[in-house]
Amino acid sequence: MQKKLDLLGVQNLYLPMLIPMSFFEREKDHVEGFSPELAVVTVGGWKELEEPLAIRPTSELLFCDFFKNKLQSYRDLPLLYNQWVSVLRWEKRTRPFLRTAEFHWQEGHTLHETRDDAEKFALDIHYQVYMETIRELLAIDGIAGKKSQSEKFAGADTTYTFEPMMSNGWALQICTSHLLGQGFMEGFDVSFQNREGKLAHPWYTSWGLSTRSIGGVISSHSDDKGLIIPPKMSEYLATILPIYGKENAEKVNAYVRDLAHDLAGWDTEVPVQGEYFRAIVGEKGKVLIDFRDARLGEKIGDWEQSGYPVRIECWERDIEGTKCVIASRISGEKVTVDRKEMIGVVLDMHTRWQNILLENSRTRLHENIVACSSIEEVGHAIEAGKFAIYEWDQNPEFEKEIKEKFKATTRCIPFEGQFTDHLLTIKDPKNVRVIIARNF
Repeated sequence: MQKKLDLLGVQNLYLPMLIPMSFFEREKDHVEGFSPELAVVTVGGWKELEEPLAIRPTSELLFCDFFKNKLQSYRDLPLLYNQWVSVLRWEKRTRPFLRTAEFHWQEGHTLHETRDDAEKFALDIHYQVYMETIRELLAIDGIAGKKSQSEKFAGADTTYTFEPMMSNGWALQICTSHLLGQGFMEGFDVSFQNREGKLAHPWYTSWGLSTRSIGGVISSHSDDKGLIIPPKMSEYLATILPIYGKENAEKVNAYVRDLAHDLAGWDTEVPVQGEYFRAIVGEKGKVLIDFRDARLGEKIGDWEQSGYPVRIECWERDIEGTKCVIASRISGEKVTVDRKEMIGVVLDMHTRWQNILLENSRTRLHENIVACSSIEEVGHAIEAGKFAIYEWDQNPEFEKEIKEKFKATTRCIPFEGQFTDHLLTIKDPKNVRVIIARNF
């Protein structure tokens, strides 16, 4: 993803973790949205601080202060920045990976001369960085759209989102980008000399993708055996499981090391996870070898839980025939191949099953959206573990009703040009299609 940001001209930097509470007083909507989640430091070095400091829940306020000293003229625009940081939000209820108090993410912050420039950049980030990364690497598909007024980011004009369906039929807000408008700029008095020589406020965007995406991978792809890692996300090209007989360990170990060197394209061996695990690291990637003297079933069970996409099994009989057994974690298929065919088979499994995981995610989404014409039908769809698509007049009372009745929320108003266009015909042109679901 960093390469995609580089191609858009975004520069990395780092701003402090602690934010003076006085900063929050300058942006009313932002304060109201985040105040229940703030963790505040009031004591430092056993002394009470003159001004409390909030632990970063997000960095719009710090960037506003930074931009004020950075921006002078329209010639300085656009300003395009990103940071990789941890944030803290005091969540009432947490779920591992999906909703945690502390999480790691990248957060981008940009300033633009016009609203059109800012909106285009926020959408470019959404399509060219986030959606491409999520589809290509995480093998997850979703619905792209904008949030309703009540669901948008605190202080934003517009929030764009990408909403996949997890294996239980719930939605996951896996990434967002925001057109923040000029409110933050006005609150922090960030301005520049425009082309007419007058002072003007720039247009602000922010956007983020977090470790919640790991939760998306777990919830979208895993099965009853454990984790499934999409091949493009896997740390290892393969895990090799040598199986020992009597007094043949040296012979088996030499053979599996040769296999690992062939796959990795190099011969640097490094320790991993203690005494019995080694990684062969090369220009083509990393291969993990499990040198434990354990039964095959035990080794297979451990690595199925770990989720790495391909494993290779080696017995002494395989060595004598210069063969190996290659198995897919994703499909369970198992083939015996000649050593010279090993690299091609492993790479083919990676490509094939990366595509199939994405197609499985897409199929689950497409086959489990129900067109609804009444709130009762919306309820039936939600209870059945599906998404509802509904014609909505954008009255916020409807959102309160579905939250109270079904513990569901509006997830997004889908962008046009997606498959959702064909699921529901809008009767009143003033209304919109909206996706409704339970969510993490």
